[in-house]
Amino acid sequence: MTFSRNKILIILIVFSILFARLWKVESLFNFNFSEEMQAHMAWEQVKNFHPIWIGVSAANINYYLGPGFTYLNALLFKISNGNPAFMAWFSALFGLVTIASIYFIVSNLFSKRVAIFTIIIYGFSTLINLHDRRFWNPTPIPFITIWMIFSLTKAKKNPKWLVLTAVLIGAAFHTHLTLLLFIIPTLYIVYLSLKKNSLKTNIKVGILAFIVYLIVTSPLIVFDIVHNFDNLMMPLRIISGTQKADLNQVSIANIQGHIKELSSAFGRLWFIKLHTNPHDEIVLESHLVKTYGNPILSLLTYGALLFFIVKNRKQGFEIFVIYALAIITAFIIYPSYNPEYYLMSLLTILTIAIGFTLDKLSLNFSVPLVILFVIFNIYSVVTLSDKYGLTVRAELVKKTMQKIGDKSFELQTFGEFEKPQYSYAGWRYLFKHYGKTPAQSNVDSVLGWIYPDEISNKTPELKVIVSDTIEPTLDARPQNIVKNGVYSAYIYKN
Repeated sequence: MTFSRNKILIILIVFSILFARLWKVESLFNFNFSEEMQAHMAWEQVKNFHPIWIGVSAANINYYLGPGFTYLNALLFKISNGNPAFMAWFSALFGLVTIASIYFIVSNLFSKRVAIFTIIIYGFSTLINLHDRRFWNPTPIPFITIWMIFSLTKAKKNPKWLVLTAVLIGAAFHTHLTLLLFIIPTLYIVYLSLKKNSLKTNIKVGILAFIVYLIVTSPLIVFDIVHNFDNLMMPLRIISGTQKADLNQVSIANIQGHIKELSSAFGRLWFIKLHTNPHDEIVLESHLVKTYGNPILSLLTYGALLFFIVKNRKQGFEIFVIYALAIITAFIIYPSYNPEYYLMSLLTILTIAIGFTLDKLSLNFSVPLVILFVIFNIYSVVTLSDKYGLTVRAELVKKTMQKIGDKSFELQTFGEFEKPQYSYAGWRYLFKHYGKTPAQSNVDSVLGWIYPDEISNKTPELKVIVSDTIEPTLDARPQNIVKNGVYSAYIYKN
C-alpha cells in the first residue's frame, strides 16, 4: 500500500470516528443522579467560590475523592453559565483527546499499525463511546490509564518518568479508586529502579515525585488534617469494625456474578444490539434493562488478551499484565455491586490487546473483521434511542415553564421504582437551568445540603410531578399536563 493510500485510509478512519463520537452529542447525554449531584456542587462554586477539600464520596466505603473534578466542572459551568449541554460536548471532545493519546502512545510502544487497529476498536466501540460521553468523575479514567501505562513503561528505562506517574496517581484520588490499582505496577517499577539506578538518582526522583504527589493531593491532605484523618484511616477502621461500609460478604455467588459481568463487558466491547436501545440503558441501566454481551465475542476478547500477554511476556511490557490481572482480580472478588464502569480502565487496555492481536493476524482476516466491526457499531450508534436524553428532558422543562409562569412550585419525580430522588434524579438542576429554580424538590432530602439557600420554607403555589414511566395516582386532578417524548409533567395547585 502506497503512502498516499495510507494517508487516505487514516483520514477516512479519523473522520469516521469523529462521526461516531459526535453523533447526537446533546441528545444522547445522560443527566441523572450522579451528574446532578456534581452539577450542584460545581454551581455552588460558580455562585460563591470558596476552597473545598473533597469531592464526591466513593460508593459503599465512605471514602471521599478529591475535589479536582468539581473544580473542572465549576470552570466549565462558569464558561457556559451552567449549561449541561456544554458538559456533553466537553465529554465527547475529551474522548477524542483520549483517542489521540492512545494513538500516540501505542505507536510509541508498538507500531503505527497496532495503533490504528487500537483506535478503531476504542473509537468505534459503542460501549466505550457511550461511557466516554458521560460527564462525571470517572470520565478521565481511560485518559489517565493510557498515560499511566506509558509513564511506567518509560520509567523502566528512565526513572524520571516516575514523576509523571506520581502526578497521575495523585489525579486518581480525584477520579476513581479503581485507578489506585496502578500502585501495584508502580511499586514493581520503583523496586527495579532502586536496584538499577544510583542512590543519588533515586533520591532526586523520589523527592520530586513525592512533592508533585503532595501538591496534587493537597486538598485531601488538608481535609484529613482537619477531620481527624477520616479518609486516611478509613481502610483500618473498616477492617477493625469501627466504621461500617455497605459491602457484602465475599461469597461464591458474588464471585460468579462478577465473572458473568466481566465476561458480558468483554462481549459488549465488540457489539451490543442492532436496534433502538435507549442509550442510558446501555451504559447505566437506569431503567433496569440489561443487554448482555455475546459469549462468542467475549471469548474473542479473552483470546486477544491471552495472546497479548503471551507474546509480550519477555518484551518489557509487564505493566499491562500486572495491571490487567490486578483489576480483573479486584473486580471479581470485590464484595459489592460492581457496575460496568469499574472496568473502564481494563477496557482501554483490552483495545490495545485486540489491536496488537489484529496486527499479528493476516490482513485478509483482520481487515474484513474490522470493517464489519465498524459498520455494526456505527449502525448501533445512529439507531440509539435518545428518549431519555438531555434534549428531550430540556424541552419538557421549557414546555412546563410556559404553564407555570412566575409561580413558585414544588418539584417531585415519579416512576415505578423506589427512591425516586435517586432513580429519577436530574430534574431539579434541569428546571433550574432551563426554567426556574424549584422552591422545594424531593431530591432536597439527599442533595439539599449543597444548596440550602435555594430551598424555601414557604409553601409553593404549585406542585409539579415529572413522571418517567407511569402516571402518578393522586386524588386531585392536574391543572395542566405537559408531555414531551416519554416524559410527562403534571401541574397541580399545591
